[in-house]
Amino acid sequence: MKKSLYLLCVVVVFSGLLCSSALALTPIGPPVATLDRGQFATGFSWAHSKFDLEGTVLGLSVTVEDIELDTYMANLFFGLDDAVELQIDIGASRYDDDAFTSSGDFAGGFGVKTTFAKQDKLKWGAAFMMHWFEASGSGVTLGIPWTEKDDWTEIQIAVGPSYEDGALRLYGGPFLHFIDGEAEGTIAGVPVSGDFEEDSSFGGFVGANVELSNNITLGVEYQITGSAQAVCASIRFAF
Repeated sequence: MKKSLYLLCVVVVFSGLLCSSALALTPIGPPVATLDRGQFATGFSWAHSKFDLEGTVLGLSVTVEDIELDTYMANLFFGLDDAVELQIDIGASRYDDDAFTSSGDFAGGFGVKTTFAKQDKLKWGAAFMMHWFEASGSGVTLGIPWTEKDDWTEIQIAVGPSYEDGALRLYGGPFLHFIDGEAEGTIAGVPVSGDFEEDSSFGGFVGANVELSNNITLGVEYQITGSAQAVCASIRFAF
């Protein structure tokens, strides 16, 4: 009985270890270039994700529900061409559930957006976003102390329209989400490690930007996949 109980504790702790930092959906923004050639912009973005994860630990299927994650990024944008825009992000993410809160370690990455069609107020384009994340922390579950450190890579590939009318821009479309990462840590002082990945997850996004002045833009966005959803907000200063 004690052996079975300990095995259950290990499964619970290790499942939290592997799942604690995945699916940090980040804002995509309009899937088109929005800057002129040579134009710069800076900004800040925030995303709040809520998701469930399924996996296998010690041969047992495990589901972790209602995980929440906040991601904070400083952004730099540059217009490589009137139809191509580069984005660089750097910041941190913070994971939280009933048993664990991460320390909020490094998060960063880049994105490329291109406009491939334009007609009057409507543009069509595509966006490629790649981000890297790290998170670490410790806790006690069912009386067992544990530590963890995760690092993972996420990719978002989106396509869709962007409609601009005066100070308002509306956008949206489908996107694909890919994850690949690993977790390391200890359970009761014993080293453990594992991998987590998601070959492909299909989702959708919709958002709006409002230009407050010639160089200040506020944005909101909503994303959803089969296992996650996110609410995002951003502010951008163009030069």
